[in-house]
Amino acid sequence: MNAAFAIFKYFPFGGLQRDMLRIAACAAGRGHRVTVFTTSWKGDPPPEGVTVRLLPVSAWSNHGRARQFERLFSSEAVGFDVCLLFNRMRGGDFYFAADNCLAVEYPRKHSALMLRLNPRYRTFLEQERSVFDPAADTRIFYIAPRQKRDFMKMYHTPESRFLYLPPGMNEKCRRPADADRIRAETRAALGLTAEQRMLVLIGSNYRLKGAFRAIEALAALPEEVRSRCVLYLIGQSPDGGCTAHAEKLGVAGRVVLAGPRTDVPDLLLAADLMIHPSRNEAAGAVLAEGIAAGLPVLCTEECGFSNFVREASGLVVPEGAPQTVLNAMTADALSRLDELREQTIRYAAGADFYRRAEVAVEALEAFVRER
Repeated sequence: MNAAFAIFKYFPFGGLQRDMLRIAACAAGRGHRVTVFTTSWKGDPPPEGVTVRLLPVSAWSNHGRARQFERLFSSEAVGFDVCLLFNRMRGGDFYFAADNCLAVEYPRKHSALMLRLNPRYRTFLEQERSVFDPAADTRIFYIAPRQKRDFMKMYHTPESRFLYLPPGMNEKCRRPADADRIRAETRAALGLTAEQRMLVLIGSNYRLKGAFRAIEALAALPEEVRSRCVLYLIGQSPDGGCTAHAEKLGVAGRVVLAGPRTDVPDLLLAADLMIHPSRNEAAGAVLAEGIAAGLPVLCTEECGFSNFVREASGLVVPEGAPQTVLNAMTADALSRLDELREQTIRYAAGADFYRRAEVAVEALEAFVRER
């Protein structure tokens, strides 16, 4: 199989980017050839069997570059057996739906007139429709039930075109036999005592993932609890005002902007609670990674993977709930950490969080055989 993958940008800490690379590596490992078309590649070279081709885009606007990338890919991806898109655009046999439906999200923030007249919104909505229109034949990999529901509602896409992909998290995040040793060593390296509570929020955009809400939940804790807590913000993300917000609430000394880290599996073992109060999260691979490590996770219902969190720990903030609900649930979780950790470890032992890449590649292979 000779496959073409299209992703607008590659960088090593993005969830979509990690999924793309795992699927590409899985395909290459099964003897297939994969060419990744992109405008930018940052990080380590691709694995053996995977070729990267950079497409030059020069438009000044984001939507202009998106259109240009779409045109270039359509002209370059000729002669391949199958094309897999990781961004909304024409020209693919499959589309990996990592994000929520724009036709649902945009009207919540913008007027109908703005969506008709603004070229940015119009372009991205047109590209989305090109994938999900009933007349199209692109097959859709979806990763959360909510996505499928919204796309079918907005575009009347036939259900037969949707293929579910299970989580596909980093195997290194699976809780190892020597988890206690790694936890102790990592906490010692961070300067944390046994009495301190380490909270983590992980993502490539702190504000989008709910960092402000997490900081407010930290500040709302009773003093005797708050004084023992440290919130680590981990990921390749700008500050986004997080430091100023922590200072305003008097918890600047309890919030650490750790930036991108390569030792996330160790940090998950070292942490006591993952807090992920995102207002918009199509899936949230990091939630599955936390659960697999045995780390209790608290998230919002807006997260696509909130179903796994609900089954593992029950710590799901209802959609649209006020900040006070998150505050109360954070305090409650911190009072029950041993119970929640044992519950999460038991759940993770029977969960399959690892087969996304294999399922995706099997679908591509079946498509090529049938063709």
